[in-house]
Amino acid sequence: MQTNWKLIGLLFLAGLFAAAQFAKIALTLFDLEGIYPGNPVPYAVSALSVAGILFGVTAGMIVAQFGARRVLLTALAVASLLSLAQGLLPAFPAFMGLRLLEGFSHLAIVVAAPTLMAAVSAPRDVPVAMGLWGTFFGVGFAGAAAVIPLLQGPGQVYVAHAAFGAVLIAALWPLLPRVVARGVWQGNLWARHMAIYSSPRLVAPALGFLWHTIMFLGILTFLPMFLGAWTGPVLPFLALVGTFGAGWMARSVAPRLILVTGFVLTVFGFALAMTFDGEARVWVVLALLVVIGLVPGASFANVPALNAEPADQARANGAIAQLGNIGTAASVPLFAIAIGYGFNGLAVAGMVISTIGAGLVLIIHRKIPNSA
Repeated sequence: MQTNWKLIGLLFLAGLFAAAQFAKIALTLFDLEGIYPGNPVPYAVSALSVAGILFGVTAGMIVAQFGARRVLLTALAVASLLSLAQGLLPAFPAFMGLRLLEGFSHLAIVVAAPTLMAAVSAPRDVPVAMGLWGTFFGVGFAGAAAVIPLLQGPGQVYVAHAAFGAVLIAALWPLLPRVVARGVWQGNLWARHMAIYSSPRLVAPALGFLWHTIMFLGILTFLPMFLGAWTGPVLPFLALVGTFGAGWMARSVAPRLILVTGFVLTVFGFALAMTFDGEARVWVVLALLVVIGLVPGASFANVPALNAEPADQARANGAIAQLGNIGTAASVPLFAIAIGYGFNGLAVAGMVISTIGAGLVLIIHRKIPNSA
């Protein structure tokens, strides 16, 4: 089997579309506050996470039952229609309702797309494809930040997002394989959740990703306060280097080893940064962000490494989506408390989270015979 890099590229663009579902609101907040004065506009960003927190595993089950191709194309179509409706800038309650609905389409995309990327990759290239997928959020945000200033207001931004989705559907429709990640619906959602979270192979990738997300958004939000505002756009790009690099490393190194190494080096990196001040601390932290970026790339590479069947990969990706949304929701409030103790408070929080992450990754993999 040869890797279909053209299709992988298109599926990565679907990931950028999904990232833009967050970015299009986050980067137009100021304008929206003028359009909807007196309303809690920032909640329009986090509203997209609600579906992932509640139904992440369910999405994996749906992809496993109905097939990744059908789910992805449907999700792109629904997301495009919802974005088009948002472009009409309806009353705020209706706008929030559209955002909550959009969360389901976002969830379906981030479960179905990586499942398909793994399916159309040769075994040797699967870790590289997963490493690439792990960068979708940061690259999507950066791309949205470059494009949105060229448009005239939120209405045009949301309509442009809808058009992007329509183009993706047209490009993907004839190329996507029709039989990927098909399984049997087993009913009883609570029992299915318990089955996934009691399976080390299915939950191990999500467990590593959870502790990364608990830390990542918080440090991106607050580190520039201590390092300088200019580091704000630099930090996520450095993390992307590590994320994609983890995919290449996973071709010859077990993803679990990359995960543990990333967490352990993060602990030492924060400890080292605490011993420096000024410009020296900045450079240590910049290097540290590359190390931190190893974890998401290794987490996504761990899905096919531990689960050979596409249906199981879909379920594992669903768990990643669910725990990732929980981690993202917890991150900023946690670090908002930590920075009350300055940079050292942030660093200690990062060290504790990384230590827990490394320990749990080791424990869960010991429960997997011959784990990759």
